[in-house]
Amino acid sequence: MIAMDMKPCTACKIEKPLTAFTKRAGSSGRRGICRTCLRKRKRQAAPGDAAFENTVEIVHFPEFDHEDEHVDEDDEADQYVAAEEDAPAKPVRKRKRRRKKRNAVSKQTAAAQEGQAASVSPATNDADRDRAHDDSTSVQTQAAPAASDEAVPAPATKRKRKRRHKRSKAAKIKSLKAEISGVEQVAVRPPNRNIMPIKGAFTYKTSLLNDRGRGHIRLRGHRETGKRWSTDIPTEMAVRMVEEGAAGIINPGLIHKLYTKTDFRLLVLQRDDYICKYCGRYGDTIDHVLPKSKGGLSSPANCVCACATCNLKKADKLDFVFDDF
Repeated sequence: MIAMDMKPCTACKIEKPLTAFTKRAGSSGRRGICRTCLRKRKRQAAPGDAAFENTVEIVHFPEFDHEDEHVDEDDEADQYVAAEEDAPAKPVRKRKRRRKKRNAVSKQTAAAQEGQAASVSPATNDADRDRAHDDSTSVQTQAAPAASDEAVPAPATKRKRKRRHKRSKAAKIKSLKAEISGVEQVAVRPPNRNIMPIKGAFTYKTSLLNDRGRGHIRLRGHRETGKRWSTDIPTEMAVRMVEEGAAGIINPGLIHKLYTKTDFRLLVLQRDDYICKYCGRYGDTIDHVLPKSKGGLSSPANCVCACATCNLKKADKLDFVFDDF
């Protein structure tokens, strides 16, 4: 035989198994009143009675009234809790929708009509009636334009947008030149920076170059970001780059550039001390003595410092001479 846990009911005082009692919310314990006694209380209480909804009714069993003195306070509290939980919920009230308020125009028209009705009284004589009729028509004619003015808003005036005339490219260049000529530029020479060629086991003997009959040699280099690049160039160009100090030989079929673009520009400007070769003024641009369109290379031997004006005037000429004195 399996022993079952028993518990006495606080209402009927009969020992019953734990399964005959309802569980407490949030704990593993059981309530003090059994399910049978709870059903009896529900039957005795009228579900539609208003007094039952607002108050909690406690049912006493006459056969166990003499034993009420042995009931604990916790069991009485359990009885009240059970009765409150079994009570039906109150109906939810529905909110009434409020009517929209009348606008100002409707109020004014209603007030004007009431004033007209009050001002026009029932006349006894024909003269009084005619006078009242004339007064009412004058009031209507005076109130009508006012109501119409208030009801119909005045049309809003649109702002006209001003059209912006786009200047041509030539006009922009002309204005920029005028500004540059009007304001005297103060040349500020930047400080020198130590420019070093790329390290490597390079040789500069052009006799070592051999294209093996292909007619081109591989050229390598890297950018300021560290990304490497490579391309094929003619053998004659490779020989000139090594001779003019722009590249070094790694092996007979491969050469490497010694400077990045930024370092090469600073190298030429610092070498010429930021002085234009043609006019002798401050210069911050690089000019190819033999233009690139004529086969010139970007090498230290073929590039010189020049100002922006001289560089534009020279363009791709071979016999440029500065004569603006």
